[in-house]
Amino acid sequence: MTSAVSTWRHRRPIAFWVLAAVALLVSHDAVFAAQIGVGDGLVRALRGAGHEYWGAASAILAAAGMLAAAGAAIRIRMLRRRAAELRAERLPPRGYLRRTGGMWLRLFALVAVGFLLQENAEHFGSHGHLIGTGALLGPEYPLALPVIALITGLGALLAATLAGTEQSLLATISAALDRQAPRALRVLARPPQHLPSPVRSVLGRAGAGRAPPRALGSAI
Repeated sequence: MTSAVSTWRHRRPIAFWVLAAVALLVSHDAVFAAQIGVGDGLVRALRGAGHEYWGAASAILAAAGMLAAAGAAIRIRMLRRRAAELRAERLPPRGYLRRTGGMWLRLFALVAVGFLLQENAEHFGSHGHLIGTGALLGPEYPLALPVIALITGLGALLAATLAGTEQSLLATISAALDRQAPRALRVLARPPQHLPSPVRSVLGRAGAGRAPPRALGSAI
């Protein structure tokens, strides 16, 4: 069980970075969709100057997100099966609001900085200048921060739900194994054997060192 918890701790940072990359992908397209609208204008904007790379990058990020989601689903299914095998009563997840809030703050900050750097790089590549914080606060992207906040909030809710479910199942399985361990020890432990008192040797008795009676000795 310790190895399972250790594995979860090592997977958590990787899953967070994949989530941040997918949130950046969705936020980028959602910002343009909110400001331009869905249609040919959005397609031209996402394929125009400065966005030539975005099609391939979007495919890579989408594939990474799908793999991460599939891995999380498979792991939760395995944990649920293990808990069912142990007939363990499911423990409720704890700290859901705190986990969601903390994850949203980190995710929002990371995606906002990523969008800022991305738009500055795109403007520099296509127009030869930087727009600085205008990518988040300027008139060119007035809806950037609200859209990023919404997308990262939804991502944090989903990630916190998955993380809480996984932690709950791990705690459930660990508690079930801890309850079964003393029972298994009691079954395997052999009761103490009550052996009859050994028959003491004649030579070990109190009179063993004395010579036989004189009459018996003379008879022999």
